[in-house]
Amino acid sequence: MSTLPRSLKKAMGRLLARFGLVGAILLLAACSMLPGHAPKVQIVNVAPQSVGLLSQTLLLTLQVSNPNDSTLRAKAGEARLWVRGREIAYGLLAQPIAVPAYGSTRIQIPVTGNFLQLLGDLGNGGLPYQVKGYLVTDPFAVRVPFQAQGNLHLPGLLGENASAP
Repeated sequence: MSTLPRSLKKAMGRLLARFGLVGAILLLAACSMLPGHAPKVQIVNVAPQSVGLLSQTLLLTLQVSNPNDSTLRAKAGEARLWVRGREIAYGLLAQPIAVPAYGSTRIQIPVTGNFLQLLGDLGNGGLPYQVKGYLVTDPFAVRVPFQAQGNLHLPGLLGENASAP
């Protein structure tokens, strides 16, 4: 078994140290691109998009606010609409978005489900709802969860815009 010359060992040690330093810098840069705080999401509007016998589609307009000091880039996402503890509709954000640092952007997500199960609740005024979902950040594909809640007014679902909080 031969031993390496001392100068080669030193050179390899310096090379490994440089690789370690470059790796640490890259790791810090990657971490700085991840959002520090979850975005704040509010429902701005709920409007009917299509109505069928077995399924209906609503267009959720969401205000996404970014409380971070760097732009939040999302390449995809999902939203689930819950009414009175039941999941009623599901939809996907299929287009990329960019929310500026300390800014906000409105996005629209179509959610499809069967709202006929809510017919028994029509006379009860507003229905408590929750929207739960996530945005998939770009470029590291980290899921950033969000949720919003309020009171959904069903007359809007039958032809006019539904009011949201």
